Amino acid sequence: MNPLYLLIALTTLMHVAFVGSRLAISLYAIHLQASPATIGMLGALIAIPGVLSSVAVGRWIDSKGPRQPMLLSTIMMTAGCVLAFIWRDLAALFIVSAVVGAAYNMFFVANQQLIGLYGSPKDRVRNISLAAQGFAVGNLTGPLIAGFAIDGFGHPVALLLLAAAPLFPALIVGLDKLKFPAAATVHRRGVGQSGMGSLMELLRMNDLRRVYIMSLIFQASWNLYVFLMPIFGTQIGLSASSIGLVLGSFSMASISVRAFVPLISRRFTSWQLLLISFVMSSLSLIAIPFCESQAPLMALSFWLGMGMGVCGPIAIALVHEASPPERIGEVVGLRITMVSATQATVPLVAGALSATLGMGPMFLVLAASLIIGSYSARRQWNAHKS
Repeated sequence: MNPLYLLIALTTLMHVAFVGSRLAISLYAIHLQASPATIGMLGALIAIPGVLSSVAVGRWIDSKGPRQPMLLSTIMMTAGCVLAFIWRDLAALFIVSAVVGAAYNMFFVANQQLIGLYGSPKDRVRNISLAAQGFAVGNLTGPLIAGFAIDGFGHPVALLLLAAAPLFPALIVGLDKLKFPAAATVHRRGVGQSGMGSLMELLRMNDLRRVYIMSLIFQASWNLYVFLMPIFGTQIGLSASSIGLVLGSFSMASISVRAFVPLISRRFTSWQLLLISFVMSSLSLIAIPFCESQAPLMALSFWLGMGMGVCGPIAIALVHEASPPERIGEVVGLRITMVSATQATVPLVAGALSATLGMGPMFLVLAASLIIGSYSARRQWNAHKS
């Protein structure tokens, strides 16, 4: 089997286990009469390992190669889900959340490093887009498996079933059946420094720093839209199902457009695509506050999803282009640290600001940030063109 496709299959199974267990943990906590604050803490525990460990995991991969971290992550994911089946108590869910979050983050860092190394640089956008489809499959099937299993067998058994998903990746990686790219199999000892000085070296690289900024603008915008839309929809009188359809149109567009990213990347440069994406997204966000019914919001959400759906694969490809080859794991780890931090902080900041400014101005602020990002993307496009 093509190692790229095998990696995508293994990552999809890990993503199924992660997304499904994340939902199952929340629903299990609700079933155990946990307060909303406790459920929020469980959600934070899933995200925190990404903030704390991504750079260290990236350095580990740069030094030792990806096999050991990937194997350990599959074992941890299975163990975490099994623990929830054995120890049926709210206290156990805190441990399970941390273990599942750490396990998935370790595998995800390895995936983000490897996916850009298979094939030649001209294949990078295509490969990353294919990987994005795998994540989309996981996003769809993980909650379905968890939901139906909980309804049919209960929360502990649902988590036990999800524990089976990482077993195949554990077997393939454990038996060394996944062939790694040559650059990922070299054991590099003593690469760079190991502390803040090493990270500052990366941030002083102009191209890499600009890619990080673009990634943060994109990820913060994505998280903020997903946070704001349910609140805005409720304020204008939409039902829960209508809000779900609006958000569903956003997700469907982002998934669909990624199938065409390899094709359009042949006609436009990465920075051109980022510019187009940011402009499309900002126009949609400017119009959203003036809509008060489901149909136009679905159309604008679909348009927004098309714009933002392009950003993810392009940003990852640009990270690989701007990264020192011997430090790609560390570079990817730093990006994931930043992304995880936005996932934890954006809802808190947005909640405070929306209470002060109102929902409409928040969408306009979000659009303004994307417009500023588009100017930066245009400068980079001109710089690389010359």
